[in-house]
Amino acid sequence: MTSGTPAPSPPGKSVPRDRWLPVLLLAGLVLWQLGPMISPPFFGQAILGTDSYRSHDWLEVAKFDHYARISLLEWGRWPLWNPLVAGGLPQFAHPSDGSAGPLFLSSLILGEIAGMKANILLVALLGTWGVFALLRGLLRLSPSSAFVGAACYAGSGWLASRVAVGFYESCLMAAWPAILALWLLPGPLHIRRRRWAAGALLLWALAIQLQLAVPVLVLLMVILAASLAVQDRLAGRPLDRTRLLGGALILGVAGLLGSIKFLPMLDLLDAGGFRSLSFYPTHPDAWYRSPGQFFYGLFHQVPASPLLDADGGPRVQEYMALVPGLGSLVLASLGLLLVLRRPGHSGRPWALVALLFLWLSFGPHAPVDLFRPLHNLPFFGSMRGPLRYLNYPVLLGLCILAGLGFSLLESRLSSITQQKGGRWPWLLPAMALAVIALNLPGALESRSLFRSSFLYGLEELPATTNHESEGLSSRSSNRTPHVNLRKYANVRRNVPTIYLPEDLPIDVRALPEVWVAGDGSLRREPGYRGRVRVEPEGAGRAEVLSWRGQVLQIRHDLSQPARVVLNANSWEGWRCEGRQIQSARGLLAFGAPAGQEGVTTCTWRPRRLAHGAALSLAGLLGLFGLWPWRSRHPGRRK
Repeated sequence: MTSGTPAPSPPGKSVPRDRWLPVLLLAGLVLWQLGPMISPPFFGQAILGTDSYRSHDWLEVAKFDHYARISLLEWGRWPLWNPLVAGGLPQFAHPSDGSAGPLFLSSLILGEIAGMKANILLVALLGTWGVFALLRGLLRLSPSSAFVGAACYAGSGWLASRVAVGFYESCLMAAWPAILALWLLPGPLHIRRRRWAAGALLLWALAIQLQLAVPVLVLLMVILAASLAVQDRLAGRPLDRTRLLGGALILGVAGLLGSIKFLPMLDLLDAGGFRSLSFYPTHPDAWYRSPGQFFYGLFHQVPASPLLDADGGPRVQEYMALVPGLGSLVLASLGLLLVLRRPGHSGRPWALVALLFLWLSFGPHAPVDLFRPLHNLPFFGSMRGPLRYLNYPVLLGLCILAGLGFSLLESRLSSITQQKGGRWPWLLPAMALAVIALNLPGALESRSLFRSSFLYGLEELPATTNHESEGLSSRSSNRTPHVNLRKYANVRRNVPTIYLPEDLPIDVRALPEVWVAGDGSLRREPGYRGRVRVEPEGAGRAEVLSWRGQVLQIRHDLSQPARVVLNANSWEGWRCEGRQIQSARGLLAFGAPAGQEGVTTCTWRPRRLAHGAALSLAGLLGLFGLWPWRSRHPGRRK
């Protein structure tokens, strides 16, 4: 079954196998583009660029990956609980923790710095090859046209701008074209089932940390499925129900596979009151506010020196950049004219995607606010910056249209050469080089961001006194240059750091030994009583023997029954060897009898973990059933 009107290949003719040369050339382009980020010494050491504010989200993931790596390699335990962050929080359930997915393997093997960069390189490659596969296999373009469209994607500035602002989770969206290709490419049913299984695996790997981007992918798939169904209806073809089934299977199996992470995460978000639906985003970097801003995003990257607004943070330029290149825009304009002039053209759904998501990217600044109805849906209502997700399909649509635009030039060139009776084999490569030359200024600007985003190595981490714990004032984040870096540095140094998490309004009750003020000075916390204490005073003493993630041991010598109180947030799910868990002003505590040399072991497990594990097992079974195990080639049967 085909997913649209084949053009320019004759209908019914099978698509030839993709040539390896364009694929290898595209890989070379991606490696060149991301080269400054992955070249020594920056690949394994450099963690921060010129603006620590923009590196915040990168460091958010880095500190979780580092702690998970230590927990697994040194302690042999899954990182369910993190005692070093915010007074203790459920790391496994945190949206930024990726230890439940396969992408964490890169951090586990290479370390969190090189591992996260390797993942960005991986998604860039997958996304570029995915665009090529869509143009070559779905839209039936020639290898040269598919190559040009994918090259436009590889050299665009959307990914570079996400790296520049440190938004690691958003970077993973770059692999979406691979998921769409695995879903939409035509072929025999057993081949499509294999692709769907691979698509479900890829989506699961990404969705562990994609967070709020997943609903946008679902919306993108719904729009494509609906527009392709309308095309089939207008062309008199039967509805491709297999395509709809494939999309549902990819989403369903990926959701089941990730349930072991998603159920505890949803429980954590619900307990913390994650972003009420009553909040409608209106701040400056949430939307394109005018056509002028959109055109700025087409031609300009995140500035090297941030432009600050009233709260001291960079705005507007953070998430608006697309920078497809002038050549891509020219070709996309030709591609748009082509699909508008030919009813039923297979490129129309991609034009619709680009235009519809462009409209959505303006939010309340559009003539009609199309996002407001979506805001009432789950997860869409939690987006404080919808533009950072909604403008990506605009770039994808532009690159697909650019490939179609080049195919139009290619067909016109072929027609002219036939009429003139001559052959100019150099003309087609010359046109491709002209497009690349027009895109080169934007590509070079994007390439520079991959270098300026990572300049400072681990040896340049700010020095700190190894306090038992230290606190960071939430107000200091815009005034202290390395406050976010300090959180990451303390996790690496095994120093508990107490602060209020931004996105998870956890009731932080643990107190630090010292506070780090906005000017970098240290202020003593009079309420600090050490890592563990006994109540009432004089009833005995206690000490922490070991604290390895969600397993801790406390020794207590008590002259009378008393309460042992830890300087850590209390959270449902703690168990202490039959002791009664007690809450002491929001801190973890348990009652203990009188006695000498008593030792209590406490463990923590997130709620819904067992239910999530059962659903993930069902996802594995579904994946096993989806894969066609029997060969479809009679000659291979025994």
